[in-house]
Amino acid sequence: KYNQASARTSGLSRSDVATSVMAYTGGIPIGTFYDGINKKSIYLKCTDSEGNDIDRLENIVVFGMMPNLNKIANRTVVQKLMSGSMSKDEVIETLIQSTPLRQVAKSIDIEWAEPVVMRYNGQRTMRAQCSPMPGVGTEAARKDIAEKIEAIQLPAGYSLTWEGEKRASDDSMKYLFANFPLAILLMIMIMIILFKDYKKPLIILCCVPLIVVGVIPTILLTGKPFGFVAIIGVLGLIGMMIKNGIVLMDEINLQISNGVTPVRAMVDSSKSRLRPVMMASLTTILGMIPLITDALFGSLAVTIMGGLFMGTIITLIFIPILYATFFGLKSQKQEIDDLYEDLDEISEEEVEEKAEQQ
Repeated sequence: KYNQASARTSGLSRSDVATSVMAYTGGIPIGTFYDGINKKSIYLKCTDSEGNDIDRLENIVVFGMMPNLNKIANRTVVQKLMSGSMSKDEVIETLIQSTPLRQVAKSIDIEWAEPVVMRYNGQRTMRAQCSPMPGVGTEAARKDIAEKIEAIQLPAGYSLTWEGEKRASDDSMKYLFANFPLAILLMIMIMIILFKDYKKPLIILCCVPLIVVGVIPTILLTGKPFGFVAIIGVLGLIGMMIKNGIVLMDEINLQISNGVTPVRAMVDSSKSRLRPVMMASLTTILGMIPLITDALFGSLAVTIMGGLFMGTIITLIFIPILYATFFGLKSQKQEIDDLYEDLDEISEEEVEEKAEQQ
């Protein structure tokens, strides 16, 4: 309990007492430094002559931020200075002389209190947090302890929620997929305008699920978590697959317009587009290699690498097959076999009737 009269006599303010107590207890923050990515504070702390903490608050001394001039601003000290009986060192020692805490306080008691009451959405809350080890992703670390944490029996009226990156990831997913149908609709409209047909865009969209053929094995082999960042990679793969499908479909239409038979056009288009499409995909795959070991973007890298490699190969094979199925195309051998079957079904009388009509 601060004794204002005694403190003023010693030239000490309430803030001087508070700063002195802080120096002997928690320490005065004077700077910061970084231990890797963790910011830590540097504290100035007073101890006894052996470097140990002061065990009793009554034994700490209070020092002022500014020298107490009242101690030397009197007739006696001035006469001693003028007569030379007091040296400069004695004057400096008098100015910086400290005062025991018990002389500027009415009493010294310790009481426990809550200096900070944490609340979340108006509810009192407790927070447990940590940082994962270097090289370990936040979501991977959370999954390792999630089962044990969620198994804790909470008292009535208490609840537990995951915050931090988990909450940010869930919120981002909600906002991301809120506009996802609109994005798909716009892509379909663009393809319909491009091809002036609904079958060709449908063929390309049927190839989009083939992404999982490459994504799932790479995720399982690398052990990366399939979280928000990986889903972003899958959405990016959808655009890449649609782009590859448009390139192949456009080449098929170009060759058919030049007089090439549809079956030959599909085969030649797949052969001619294989090299440029795979080279373009390979540059993206190689660009993702440095991100594989990253704790945050590693799942994004393996998702794009696996999905783009396998999805591109299957797309170049699957689109011609769907094209032939949707448009009812047949090979030359099949057309000849169907012709013979039609001829066998025609009777001699029908042949004579057609001959007479001709």
